[in-house]
Amino acid sequence: MKKFGFILLSFLLVLCSSSNDSTEVVDSTTTLAQVNNDSQDSTTTTVNTSSTSVVESYVYDKEKMSPFTGLEISNELWLKRPRRVIAFKIDNNYNARPQSGLQEADSVMEILVEGGMTRFLAFYLDRSSDYVGPIRSARPTDPTMVRPYGGILVVSGATAGLIPAIRELGVPVLEEVSSPTMFRIDERIAPHNLYADTELVREYVDSRGFLFNQDVNPLYNFGSNQNNWNPGANRLTIKYSEKTTVIWKLDTDRYSRFIADGYAPNTEAVAHNFITRDGYEDILQSPTVVVIQGPLYNDEATTLPSVLTVGVGPVTIFHEGKYIEGTWRRNDISDPFDFLDSDQNKIEVPPSKQWIHILPLNGEITISDN
Repeated sequence: MKKFGFILLSFLLVLCSSSNDSTEVVDSTTTLAQVNNDSQDSTTTTVNTSSTSVVESYVYDKEKMSPFTGLEISNELWLKRPRRVIAFKIDNNYNARPQSGLQEADSVMEILVEGGMTRFLAFYLDRSSDYVGPIRSARPTDPTMVRPYGGILVVSGATAGLIPAIRELGVPVLEEVSSPTMFRIDERIAPHNLYADTELVREYVDSRGFLFNQDVNPLYNFGSNQNNWNPGANRLTIKYSEKTTVIWKLDTDRYSRFIADGYAPNTEAVAHNFITRDGYEDILQSPTVVVIQGPLYNDEATTLPSVLTVGVGPVTIFHEGKYIEGTWRRNDISDPFDFLDSDQNKIEVPPSKQWIHILPLNGEITISDN
């Protein structure tokens, strides 16, 4: 296997390339390391919002706040801790829309898969849903994003050999189990019809003796520093491939999601909705959108397209019509990310629910004010 130094050197060569039309392929291996999260426990920020100095202080309190949003949780939720982090792999084929449970998750990540399509990781810690799905199979990038939380990955299955490889990286995996924990619905055709109840999944993994991680920390720093944000981000277009483009439009204080799917009967951008168990349907929204970009590579064991999430790469954060561009750094899949601006100052993500895009370097981000 190639060593990490070779990966980083390859990645730097990618960044130096002047071509945006080709896809760089990089072989990737990662090693597990002991996580040092002490620096993530608290963040204090001083903010100057006008000519008059205004000081706002934000301190992350892991006992009272969500590691996914940076927001204080209610006493009712606090009394349920400690709880497991559970990440559900959710389908994004047009036959799987509208999905369920994404609107209830603590956080959602969107990751490229084969064919230029994307799938989601829906994370649950303090929140819950009795109707999450459709659940699909794992992909090689998944453990690199679940591992920092010490979470359990819930999937329908995976390509041969991938599940053991994910477990070797320190990420427990739960595959399809019988009803009522997981269940197939009649309204959808297989394989787009597997759903789950988050609390029954918790009970199931408890009864099976899965490892339990109580020390759950944020994936990156939260804070209220708005000094170096740029205006003009009322609309953002994120192009994963010729087949998948996501559009976020600012609606008051949050972004509404639209999707253009080259595989769908209608390839024009349409509202991307969720649907509840009782049939209520509405558009997916998020106050904050985070885009983490990394080199595209073919996983050694499965040859599936994956995105490298260790090393360095571009990051862009959107919130309330403003944005910050910078660089992310991470040494190991167990570690959190460091976000730095062009002056090498830490970027702090506003406490809020986030939709996190894991985007290849050759993906495109277009920012506009209308």
